[in-house]
Amino acid sequence: MKSNLPTTGGRLLVLAYTGDGFVPGIIDPKPLKDVSAIRFLGNEVAEKHPIVKKWQVPSPSTIDETKLITRQGPYHPLRHVEKENVFPILQGYRGAVGAGVRANFSDPAGFSNFSAIAAYTPDSKLKEDEKAHVELNARYLNWAASLSWNRSDFYDIFGPTKRARKGLAAKVNHTHWFAYDPPLLSRIETTLAYYDKIDTLPDAQNVGSTSDKLWFGEVAFRHANPKRSLGAVEDDKGLNYEAVLHANRAKGDPVPQARAGLDYGMPLPFNHASVWLRTVGGASRGDRSDPFANWYFGGFGNNYVDNREIKRYRDYYALPGFGLNEISGKSFVRPMVEVNLPPVIFERLGTPGAYAAWLRGAVFASALWTDPTSSSLRKDYASLGTQWDLRFSVLHWYDMTLSVGYATGFRGGKRAGDEWMISLKIL
Repeated sequence: MKSNLPTTGGRLLVLAYTGDGFVPGIIDPKPLKDVSAIRFLGNEVAEKHPIVKKWQVPSPSTIDETKLITRQGPYHPLRHVEKENVFPILQGYRGAVGAGVRANFSDPAGFSNFSAIAAYTPDSKLKEDEKAHVELNARYLNWAASLSWNRSDFYDIFGPTKRARKGLAAKVNHTHWFAYDPPLLSRIETTLAYYDKIDTLPDAQNVGSTSDKLWFGEVAFRHANPKRSLGAVEDDKGLNYEAVLHANRAKGDPVPQARAGLDYGMPLPFNHASVWLRTVGGASRGDRSDPFANWYFGGFGNNYVDNREIKRYRDYYALPGFGLNEISGKSFVRPMVEVNLPPVIFERLGTPGAYAAWLRGAVFASALWTDPTSSSLRKDYASLGTQWDLRFSVLHWYDMTLSVGYATGFRGGKRAGDEWMISLKIL
């Protein structure tokens, strides 16, 4: 793409559009005598096959549009829901592998979709009432709902993070959008959930539950407006923030918890490099011995094969270098500094059917203070690590990302351990 501006002497001042922006240049009007004629293939086809000159599209005025209407009236998404597909699946559940079937349904416009999963895990180590797995998911406009019994998950087969949970889980969610103009996203999310027959916390796989029943409610306001420059693979700058209030009611009075987070990013004087300051803090009421009154931290959170966010260390509960849910506290503050390095863009690495697109790296340093307002209970933690992501494409359609990370954890200023992470995001 070029733009031009005539100057004296017939010369042209041109701006060539490149990956580095507009590059200026001068073109002198010098006649060229050795330029070959341009072959217009369309003209050659017309000369060789004159019949194509008669292939003309008729004027739109000759078509009666009313005859093309097959149905007229309001569109009701739920009335047009149809089966998309049905296929066999593998599911992971508490270290065992089961098999089942999944069915997906949706309307042609995509306003509503539904899925159903039924699986069975024939493992002798499991109790009889845990071998069957059922999960139903539904979305309609800004509403979403799910119902599961002994929820299982395919990605539990590959890694330390487990999403499967024993018992019954029913959840309803509503999203109210203030702004939906990507990258600008501003919304309020409201969630209500009920759990029965559970033995671990829904959001902390390594923490046992003191009650087999749980009511959960949450209201979250989230605002994001990141920016990225042309050719970037990562957000260069922006301001994102959230405020979340939720409550757990297992036995007795509800236990409220609140947290707030703020991310601020700015570009560095290198192509597509940036630094981000990410800070989050939270507090809760209730008895310290109550698992529902605590926050839990630790780990990268990625599985070896995954389908969720690539850079999971940004989540408030992540602290690479420690085990999952290893750290707990009734209140916390966790600041983090993250430097995103300039990506390496590959032009010719691979084949047309399988090629690498780019490689990006990031370095991060996190601090975590639990119970910071209590001199007797306060504990200090830190995490220093890096993550590298390789994006590649397979069969011209499927973008995958291979991530490798390493982090060292510190407790009270002393090295507490380290953690390696490798993850392949396939969807």
